[in-house]
Amino acid sequence: MTTHRAPPAAAEQLIYARWLAAGTNVGLVLLAAAFLVYSLGIVEPHIPHEDLPVLWTLPLEEYLDAADAPLGWNWLRLVDKGDFMNFVGIGFLALVSVLCYLRIFAEFVVRRERLYAAIALGQLVVLVAAASGLVGVGH
Repeated sequence: MTTHRAPPAAAEQLIYARWLAAGTNVGLVLLAAAFLVYSLGIVEPHIPHEDLPVLWTLPLEEYLDAADAPLGWNWLRLVDKGDFMNFVGIGFLALVSVLCYLRIFAEFVVRRERLYAAIALGQLVVLVAAASGLVGVGH
C-alpha cells in the first residue's frame, strides 16, 4: 500500500496560516464580547430590544427607514451602540485576509522575490477595493 504525502508547506504558507489562525481567534473573541455587551444590555443599543419584533416584520426599505439603519460603512458612526458593536468583530474577520497578505507581502519583499511580492500586492489591492464599497453593483 502506497502512502501519499502532501509536499511540505512553503514558509509563506505557514506564515499565512499562523496569521489566519491568530486573526480568526481574535475576531471570534471580539464577536463573543460584543454579543455579551449587547445581550446583557451593558451598552444601550441603537434599536431598543422591544422594537425588534415589529421592525423585523417590515420589508427591507421600510425597516431601514424605521430603524434609521445605516448602509455600507456608515455603521461606524454607531459603533458606540450595543447592537452595532457586533460589526467590529465581523469587520475584523473580514480584515484578517488583508493582514495575512500584508505579512506575506513583507516576507516576499525581504526575500527579494519581486514576482511573488507583486502578486501579493495585487491580491491586496483587489481585497481592499472590494471591501471599500467603491467598486460594485448597486442595490
